[in-house]
Amino acid sequence: VSVFYEENRKAQLIEILNQIKLRTLILDDMFSVFKQNSEITKINNAAGKMSVEVSHETYKIIQRAIEFSQVSNGAFDISAGSLSRLWRKAKKESRVPDIEEIKKQRKLTNYRDIVMADYKVGLSKRGQEIDLGGIAKGYAADEAKRILLEEKITDAIINFGGTVITIGDEKQIGIQNPDAKTGISIGRIKVRQQAVVTSGLYERYYRKDGNQYHHIINPKTGMPSQSGLLSVTVIGDSALEMDALSTVFFVTGIEDGIKILDKYSAEVIFIDAYRDVFLTKGLVDKFARDKEEKVNNG
Repeated sequence: VSVFYEENRKAQLIEILNQIKLRTLILDDMFSVFKQNSEITKINNAAGKMSVEVSHETYKIIQRAIEFSQVSNGAFDISAGSLSRLWRKAKKESRVPDIEEIKKQRKLTNYRDIVMADYKVGLSKRGQEIDLGGIAKGYAADEAKRILLEEKITDAIINFGGTVITIGDEKQIGIQNPDAKTGISIGRIKVRQQAVVTSGLYERYYRKDGNQYHHIINPKTGMPSQSGLLSVTVIGDSALEMDALSTVFFVTGIEDGIKILDKYSAEVIFIDAYRDVFLTKGLVDKFARDKEEKVNNG
């Protein structure tokens, strides 16, 4: 979190930034699938057996996640946790999961099996797992923004790695070049008081037998998404929404993504496998390509 300040506020701002750090760590303790005592891990451990009482925050985020599953017809599905775990394990073992392994985990992936009532959450079948990796970071970034605004901060940039929020005057945010190392942009977008969230196949991946396998799994195939896109950047007011939508659009592709976009107040930058950049209409005057290459407006 970068805050632009007057010198006489330095001590106060350090305290505010520490408050954001603590809040983020608390959320990680609640939501992470990698922590044994997180609320999500407790739900997963009780799958097929019982529902688990959770905090209002966890309950609310799972509700929002199910909303995106419904809108995207399952292209976004937090119940694909066992599929994600399978691919993480395969990456560590430098192999590709076999068809039967994928088929087994696909049968456990269905957001309709998430049971919610009275702040209790359960999963219908043993072995099912929730993973909030596609939405929790956005929520954490929104919380950082809330804290800054409550503390009367008027000029800041929040960067949670692929999830950026600006506060204050218009700022230029670089869009990662899918073919370059982290920090090298393909273009820049002008935003004011908005969240900018990117999902791309270059973020986390491994290679096996000449093929690249990235971390964004299509719940319907059980395989890394093959929508013909290298990255999707979504710009709007809520980082939580943009986080989920960036995954949705990456999995659905441009044509189906545009249909879903009608339901939300957001703009999108699509980068396809040919390195062409497609912009929604609201970004035509706000995006500048770093190189003289093709940009499509539509």
